[in-house]
Amino acid sequence: MSDHTQTRRNSQSSRLVATGRPETMRKTALISLAAVAASALALSGCVSSAPGAGSNSGSNEAGGSDETILIGAVMAETGFMSPFDIPALNQMKIAVDELNDAGGIDGTPVELSVIDTGSDFEKYAPAAQSLIDDGAKVLMVTCDYDTAVPASQVAEENNILNIAPCVGDTIYGPEGGLDIGFSLGNAVPGEASVMAEFAYEQGWKSAVFVKDDSIKYTQNQCETAAKRFTELGGTEIASYSFIQGDSIKETVSKITSGDAPDVVFNCSYGEGGGKAAKELRDGGIDTPIVSGFGMDGTFWLDAIPNLADYYIVTYPSVWGDDSDDKVNDASAKYEEVYGARPENGSMTTGDSAIEAVTLAFDEAGSWDGDKLAKAFLGFTDVPLLVGPTTFSEDLHVNVERPQRVLQVQDGKLAHLETGAPEKVLR
Repeated sequence: MSDHTQTRRNSQSSRLVATGRPETMRKTALISLAAVAASALALSGCVSSAPGAGSNSGSNEAGGSDETILIGAVMAETGFMSPFDIPALNQMKIAVDELNDAGGIDGTPVELSVIDTGSDFEKYAPAAQSLIDDGAKVLMVTCDYDTAVPASQVAEENNILNIAPCVGDTIYGPEGGLDIGFSLGNAVPGEASVMAEFAYEQGWKSAVFVKDDSIKYTQNQCETAAKRFTELGGTEIASYSFIQGDSIKETVSKITSGDAPDVVFNCSYGEGGGKAAKELRDGGIDTPIVSGFGMDGTFWLDAIPNLADYYIVTYPSVWGDDSDDKVNDASAKYEEVYGARPENGSMTTGDSAIEAVTLAFDEAGSWDGDKLAKAFLGFTDVPLLVGPTTFSEDLHVNVERPQRVLQVQDGKLAHLETGAPEKVLR
């Protein structure tokens, strides 16, 4: 912990509260939320501001008060979702600091209270209930629908607006029973369409799809990319499935023994996606590989020296070369505060989540979940850091937003091009 860190505990948990400066395998059935919420969990954490912070503003208590507005975050600072959650969460802390410097919301300082779930599915519901009991006006959740949904459902039951900074599944919203739940992320249909369109535009006319079946995001990503690729005139040679962390050496053997593809789609995330990429290259498959947001970041690149012809369709580039100068400025500020660039583009969704809440409150004039949701439904091409943002009654995730294509070069990621999907398949 930094010099600016203090530790606070209450009867339920310890948690991180930022008032100054500062995405487990899917369960096949949801456990009883009531039972989970009643369970006693030891959720450890600390009360902190980001590195380089001054004194905290607002309430000295972990919960909200008349003098502060509490925004709760049930997200993963550890575990398999942490590479995706942390950049968004860290940027929220910076955004809250800047918001408070400007006078807060409606003249009231904002607190960001975080419970680290460790990416543990069973911790999300009780953590959400704990923050809501403390007075949270809005709940931020992990960047994966399958993992975060217990927390989101608790928020819905309590009429609390719930926001996933970077969930990409269109199920986050009415389709999944979340009437007052929204994602600031890029929806899979748009992302997968850009993946297919980019590959086809490069002249790659035949493809193999390698699909990680551990979460909906990667399942839908490969299925949609395959549909769009074949619709464009491409040929799907084969599609293979695996589960996060499993070896795909047998799949690699099948690919090398058949017709050679022009391109391989690696629809995975995290370390498992990196392992799959390495086994593809180690197995002699030197054709271009295309992935989505799940592979954004440099955390896996050291294991594949001299990797080339690898492309990632994702959020804005955080490496100082984005097509939007506002993103470059925000990435530089992040580095100034935390000592390193954000791991991936989910950073832009954290900033956008805080700005969206502020705009929604300005419109609604209330923290009532239904009223805030109505304000969100009024968003049409709102220019947030993550990109133009639009919501509708049926769709609470953005499908037509411009995407970035990043290219792996010399062990790093570099911005190659920016473009919106020509056609979105749902």
